[in-house]
Amino acid sequence: MSYYDDASLVVIPSGYKTSKVYAEKPTDGSGDLAFTRTGDTATRVNSAGLIEKVRTNLILQSNTFSTTWINADSNETSGQAGYDGTNNAWRLTTTLSGGYIYQSVAINGLTTFSIYAKAGTQNGIILYSAHVAQGINFNLSTGVVGAAFVAAPSGSRIQSIGNGWYRCSITVSSSSTNVFRIYVSDGSNPSLGNVLIQNSQVEAGDVATAYIPTTTAAVSVGPVANVPRLDYLGSSCPRLLLEPQRTNLAIFSEQFDNSNWTKTNTTVTANTTVSPDGYTNADTIAFTATAGAVCQRPVGGTYESQTHTVSVYARVASGTATFRLKCTHGGVLDYISSDFTATTTWQRFTFSATFGATIGTSLVYGVQNGSNGTAKSVIFYGFQLEANASYATSYIPTLAASATRGGEFASSPLNTTSANWTLFVDTDFVPYQEILNLYFGTSTGRFVSFYQSFNYFRIVVSAGAGVVAGRVMSDTAGRKKVVLQNDGTDCIVFVNGVKLGAINTSGASPLTGTGAASFTFYGGGGTVASIGKVRQFLQFHSKLTDAQCIELTTL
Repeated sequence: MSYYDDASLVVIPSGYKTSKVYAEKPTDGSGDLAFTRTGDTATRVNSAGLIEKVRTNLILQSNTFSTTWINADSNETSGQAGYDGTNNAWRLTTTLSGGYIYQSVAINGLTTFSIYAKAGTQNGIILYSAHVAQGINFNLSTGVVGAAFVAAPSGSRIQSIGNGWYRCSITVSSSSTNVFRIYVSDGSNPSLGNVLIQNSQVEAGDVATAYIPTTTAAVSVGPVANVPRLDYLGSSCPRLLLEPQRTNLAIFSEQFDNSNWTKTNTTVTANTTVSPDGYTNADTIAFTATAGAVCQRPVGGTYESQTHTVSVYARVASGTATFRLKCTHGGVLDYISSDFTATTTWQRFTFSATFGATIGTSLVYGVQNGSNGTAKSVIFYGFQLEANASYATSYIPTLAASATRGGEFASSPLNTTSANWTLFVDTDFVPYQEILNLYFGTSTGRFVSFYQSFNYFRIVVSAGAGVVAGRVMSDTAGRKKVVLQNDGTDCIVFVNGVKLGAINTSGASPLTGTGAASFTFYGGGGTVASIGKVRQFLQFHSKLTDAQCIELTTL
């Protein structure tokens, strides 16, 4: 049997745009999923296996230096041979020794300004942030960072691109409109002469990421608000990732060298290693032989009688090393994980702690040395603290403030005018959470919920506020292939190749109703939140045989 040909609705997450996941069938749009998620702090694992974050280039006319940019004793000539094989580079020429080109950009916190450059009649440039009076010389002949200009920025990098081209960047911290300048330099000071420049970028964070072109407005890429997340974590095929609203309370989640992290018997070296997002922004923490820790405290909040979850990515340069995760409340009780073992492969480690009704002064969280207390170095990236949460959700990056990812919903109408129909869903579950609601009639009519509760996978049918029937499968969280097989009298449940039996009440199917039917994949909202990855959803306008249902649901 060709299940694709016989299905009236086929959703295999692959195509999407803002607020929509396309159905494979039908192709007229009637089966498409309407999707919502607020906020631009979401991440996903892309097809290359890397964490993909929302990135924004804040500078305007990023490669049109004759527009928006202002020249001060300089001129700019387009049509030059660029680093990327195009003729899109510009020649920046100063007419006085102190000449430069600049643009004002509103920034908020840790920010990186970058540009591609090549030597001309002069062999250097200076990148300078006027608001904080910090800049640095870059030598475009030797490919090294030179002397500070006025004062050194918090970070500066030069990377060879080939054919004499370099990408130069500075990192500064400011919370206002900043003037970013580019000077032609003789290696130490602004000077007469010219250099080639191309593709400028101003972005949040302490590293320069892949270039994002802009014109008259800032441009964001990645899983921005209302863009569905097709996630490839642990899979070569995309799955629609749906999660509840969560907040990462740990600030500077990637910058363990920041002063907001308190260091005890440790040394932090920033940006030593390529992280799970593909950029060199993971930090090495060297623990001494005695107990070492890197910790911080959230601002305000109530944490009594709640479960909190911390998580972090970790690896080592060679061999293995142990460390622990810490989530304590003011010294009344120390909630510290047992030893985790970091290897040369990036792994995400999580730890949950349930606090009592009486706690100390505040919540303290972070990483610390393993129980053996020996000197060692561990590389970390992406620390996360989720308060009042029993499990970790996908990574939420932060800088100077906590960040919140909105809950996600994906829904579509169903055609159940026939008494005979079959629904199939292939999805992943985690404990305690709901993933899918099917509504027959209105939300106060009959509906069915799929969810994981403790060590049981449950399918519960409700009418209004009351549960009228259900099926329970004793099992742990994980992948579930589920079929509902309906004929107007009985609704039979199949899970992972096993026929569980009927959900019914006095011989009448609980899934009959009036009015339009619909289904909603829940990521969060109301009193019920969830996390799940939807691999496939099918609807048939017929009652499949038991053998077909078993074949469909077998893992």
